[in-house]
Amino acid sequence: MTEKPGKIVLAGGSGFLGQVLAKSFLADGYEVVVLSRSNNEGSEAHGRRVQWDAKTPGDWVEELNGARALFNLTGRSVDCRYTKRNRDLILNSRVDSTRVLGEVISSLDHPPEVWLNASTATIYNDRRGDLPPHDEFSEGNAQGFSEEVGRAWERAFFECKHPNVRQVAMRITIVLGEGGGAFPVMRRFAKLGLGGFQGPGSQWISWLHIRDWVGIARFLVENESIEGAMNLAAPEPVTNADFMREMRKQFAPLGLGLPAPTPLVHLGAVVIGTSAELVLKSRKVISTKLEQSGYSFHYPSIEQALSALP
Repeated sequence: MTEKPGKIVLAGGSGFLGQVLAKSFLADGYEVVVLSRSNNEGSEAHGRRVQWDAKTPGDWVEELNGARALFNLTGRSVDCRYTKRNRDLILNSRVDSTRVLGEVISSLDHPPEVWLNASTATIYNDRRGDLPPHDEFSEGNAQGFSEEVGRAWERAFFECKHPNVRQVAMRITIVLGEGGGAFPVMRRFAKLGLGGFQGPGSQWISWLHIRDWVGIARFLVENESIEGAMNLAAPEPVTNADFMREMRKQFAPLGLGLPAPTPLVHLGAVVIGTSAELVLKSRKVISTKLEQSGYSFHYPSIEQALSALP
């Protein structure tokens, strides 16, 4: 029997990003373990499911011993109304899971070689106009709920220092892919003729094609010189107006789409139970560290990325 190249543990890996990553590692012969609050394995699930509560140690602890890599993608979705209850769930699900993983790693004889923890590019200040984009050397001192969550998340992560365990905080931008996230919703709006610019249209969008999400994640595991914070963002952020224009070219009937002024965005957010901030904040972010490390993007431009999506 051929020996597998190693074990990959995906905490919170049952969602969109985790499952596409699990599929990629499985295809290369890795053993993949998904730590999930539910142990119900659906027919489409990738990876062996192991139940955990993302708060306390349990039988799942031994899965980390000797692992090639640990990814922590755990966190309540931010696509919701920011009620007090939802805010607590968003914050605590991220911080609690990170802290318990840190505690467990400290107790292992053979901890994972690398621990990659999800984070968010919203940690940077809102950036408008022709100002240069933020990179990993910019201050993550933005004000607001999402920004506070990002700082608390990374603080919990970097407080857990472990000898011989490389740690990378993945500041993930919007990932464009067929299986989940924001893209299927935006594509549906475009197909319905609602693909005009949103709010002022001048706010920036930093994004990443799903193939580059997998490519960068694999690159970070294999490149042993990389540690600390890393922006996961394509090298060409675009304004909302340009992004939606390209969406209309690809998906809208006759390329037409009605715009959604800022008051309508706020109203629509209430109706569908989400936060207007997800659309109206300006996120202009790139990764200098990825460029310096030699990562080559599959889809560096939004035109290339959207044309590659069905």
